Amino acid sequence: MDFSLECTGEEEAFAEEVRRWLQLNAPDNVDVRDAQRMTFGQFKALREFAGRLGRNGWLHPGYPREYGGGGLDAGHCYVLKRELARRKLTLPPVMDAAVVAVPAVLACGTEDQKKRLLPPMLRGEALTWQLMTEPEAGTDEANQQTNALRYARDGEQFIVNGQKIFVGGLFPPPDQFYLLTRSDLTAPRHRNLSSFIVPADLPGVTIQPLDLFPLGTFASASGPTGTNTDAVKNSVFFDDVRVHESCLIGKEGEGWRVTQASFGVEHGGSGAIVHNYIAEEFLTQCRVNSAVRGRLAANPMLLDAVVSVYVSAQIERLLSLRNAAAVGGPYAGPQLALHQKSFGATFIAEMAKVLGPVAFVDGTEWMLGDGIFEVAERCGICVAPGGTPEAMKIIMARALAIGR
Repeated sequence: MDFSLECTGEEEAFAEEVRRWLQLNAPDNVDVRDAQRMTFGQFKALREFAGRLGRNGWLHPGYPREYGGGGLDAGHCYVLKRELARRKLTLPPVMDAAVVAVPAVLACGTEDQKKRLLPPMLRGEALTWQLMTEPEAGTDEANQQTNALRYARDGEQFIVNGQKIFVGGLFPPPDQFYLLTRSDLTAPRHRNLSSFIVPADLPGVTIQPLDLFPLGTFASASGPTGTNTDAVKNSVFFDDVRVHESCLIGKEGEGWRVTQASFGVEHGGSGAIVHNYIAEEFLTQCRVNSAVRGRLAANPMLLDAVVSVYVSAQIERLLSLRNAAAVGGPYAGPQLALHQKSFGATFIAEMAKVLGPVAFVDGTEWMLGDGIFEVAERCGICVAPGGTPEAMKIIMARALAIGR
């Protein structure tokens, strides 16, 4: 079955332009599948590359030019991602929560905030971390316990106290935080929240790494490179941190509305997927690895697992293309996210059946695919970030106006 995507002549001409530009600007020796092994030199090179992409309007190519984006349509964005993928590069080059902060500013920020905050993010000049999850606020994101309360002596300042967990990012600190807090202790649920974009170096901010096993989700690790997975998770503590009201996105008490603009992207709506590279490498092993071919010949029932992986990868890609073209309904993003979470969990089981124990080996002569399967095994079990499968089902049910 042919699942190829045909490009127009104009898009192919753009592809040639991108190839020439990458020939001059793409960094070398920065590809890693396990982002926990990324060196600071590689991280710095990728951040510099992000800046070059941003100055060309290609770091976040679908956003308006007036704020630092590329103003490209879905087809040209896909071509750009395809050409980057051929060099084992992706957008953004390293983990950057600007992908969820930018929609929030566009949807709810003032014009002054758009002009002030968006260009640094869209041009790769400001690295952003997303701070929403807390010990008591995960799937129930509205249950924020971190407080940002008006300072009685100075009404222009909020005083922030609390803890955020599972904050992704290598080599802290970032330049800024995209922060959700409780700003009113008496207002009703969902109307007691406020969102901010604040500098990460404010006095009273402490970042501590969390010792966790997964790198990130299966979806985040299955692109052309592993450099934009979370790799390391952190806790961020706020102790009497003073935040000026100019950092407030939207009005005070509108944090939940601001957050919804971010969730629209985070829940599966962040652009077209060129290939699932973990699945592609698995299928390659099934075709060319003599030991794996022997297992399949001796156990024909294993072919069901191979077909399942291929079909699931194509469903993922086609759902993402639909979403990138904005032809899906309000349930479309969560539908893709749910499929990706289910696919990851299914894939690691099918992989183990077909490849055998060698699939979980890393760093030895027995390793397959440069360790990509060991990374897949760790990330496939990580389904909570970005919303649990159950949360995706609830969002879809609400969008379709049906019961859970």
